Amino acid sequence: MSSSYKLLATDIDGTLTINRSTTTIDPQVFYWMRKVEEKGIIIALVSSNALPIVVGLKKYIGLKGPAVGESGAYIYYTPDKIVTLTNKNVRKVYEDVVARFREYVVPSWQNLFRYYDFALKIKREYRENAWSIYEDIKNYVENKYTYAKVGYSGYAIHIKPVDVDKGRAIEHIMREYGFSRENVIAIGDSVMDTELFRVAGLKIAVANADKELKKQADIVLKKPSGYGFLELAKMLIENKI
Repeated sequence: MSSSYKLLATDIDGTLTINRSTTTIDPQVFYWMRKVEEKGIIIALVSSNALPIVVGLKKYIGLKGPAVGESGAYIYYTPDKIVTLTNKNVRKVYEDVVARFREYVVPSWQNLFRYYDFALKIKREYRENAWSIYEDIKNYVENKYTYAKVGYSGYAIHIKPVDVDKGRAIEHIMREYGFSRENVIAIGDSVMDTELFRVAGLKIAVANADKELKKQADIVLKKPSGYGFLELAKMLIENKI
């Protein structure tokens, strides 16, 4: 029953957006997010984006729940309570990768505002080989640096400390609010969201999610990306899960 759910942890890009190739969000999503919170389920935005972007989205939508940025490195509860979950710095690793793989990737503009998780965009002419480029970078970094790891969201390649994890951030939020695993729903679209699934009682993938994520999901929605989120929100409001 949805009455047992207290926290909905949602990825942003590819999960709230119209599709997996845009950052545009249908305004209906904002309306239904507020309806979910009115029902008593707080929404945590959990993203690999820089924290100011996630907090800005939370505030302009009007959500009550916390905001997680940089793949779990930061949690924003209030302006006076921002929690950092790592003390490892991978800037030198990121600079090494930029120098070595500059033919294929360019730094994200958001890196000006990042401290722990650094993002790289694959150049347009190489996007058909995105996964191969990601795997090359991942192998290079993780074989050379024991304190760094690499993830790929479908939007960007992320270089981050080994202890940065979306799931760890949700566990911190659960302790803060006194929630148990059974109170948590997680929804996502990429393999990076498996970290969310690890700590959630109910795991949900949008219809166009990565295959590996779908395999771990309790529910695979009928609709893609943000329209899948709308499907979930309405199910919660109508007590269908």
